[in-house]
Amino acid sequence: MIARLLPFAGALIGLFGLAGCQAPPGPGQDFAALQALPASRACVGSLPPFGRWIYALDDGVFVALPHGTIVMGDDGGWCQIRFQHYWGQKPLQAPLAVLTPPAHGEAMVGSVGLSLRIAYKPAPGFTGTDHFTVHLTAPEPWDIPVAVTVVH
Repeated sequence: MIARLLPFAGALIGLFGLAGCQAPPGPGQDFAALQALPASRACVGSLPPFGRWIYALDDGVFVALPHGTIVMGDDGGWCQIRFQHYWGQKPLQAPLAVLTPPAHGEAMVGSVGLSLRIAYKPAPGFTGTDHFTVHLTAPEPWDIPVAVTVVH
């Protein structure tokens, strides 16, 4: 059984080990705008690994649904979630779009190399909770809900 899991273990290792590798931006990706966003001084953004993994050829498929979180300060900057999306063992530069915009701020998506980005900036003076949804178009599309908490 361990021998059957090795290809999938490599995909998970790649998920965490290739985060620093960068490739040139693909067509339609907003490389310059994402690089130029002023960063919030207090920002914690996360998106746990998600997707479908065969965990044993005879045992079925493990499905992890996407869900992003952002906790940030209200200092006029942007908070970014950086992640990679894999199809098999290959990272993809899949197009992203804001499906449902946030009610109390702005959201921007795109990629910088193989690092996909979800960015959020609250409206001036806003503190509290917000949420939005990002659509990832790939061989298998995903809708990614993002919950935001903005604190003083």
